[in-house]
Amino acid sequence: MEEQQQIQRACWGLSRYRARRDEMRQREELDLGPPVERLQPWSLVALAQGGYLTLMGAWPLLHLRSFEKMTGRKRDGRLTQVVGACWLNVGIHLIRTAVRGGRPRRDERGLALRMAATFAAFDFHYASRSRRISHLIDGFVQLGFLALWGVTSIAEQRALRRPPIAAHA
Repeated sequence: MEEQQQIQRACWGLSRYRARRDEMRQREELDLGPPVERLQPWSLVALAQGGYLTLMGAWPLLHLRSFEKMTGRKRDGRLTQVVGACWLNVGIHLIRTAVRGGRPRRDERGLALRMAATFAAFDFHYASRSRRISHLIDGFVQLGFLALWGVTSIAEQRALRRPPIAAHA
């Protein structure tokens, strides 16, 4: 008798597993979108350097007086803003590179390395002349980005030397 009732309930959609089936149906109806991938190390470096360049480039554009108070008075505030705009553009480009995912192209990586090396050299030069610690700090930050790009390059080369993982191992 009980078996017959279960068959009837199943035919009418009233099985005791109905709650679980409804729960599964609700999960299927959710629009979860594609899975979120972790950013690769080189993308994280590009994101960090891009964020730093964007922040430091926007600062003289938004408030020149506070920028000059921190870094020292400049002869031409307009030139400071032009350089800030260049930093901002390169920073935005590096952020877009990081968000795109995958490996940065050779020209993007080269741009990041040249920017870091150039500004580190200028910052250390001005730190020795003006005795301002802000230039020294910025120089070491730029050297840090150079080191991070080097580490990610070494890690990438090691990953390329590893044998591929079998698909059905």
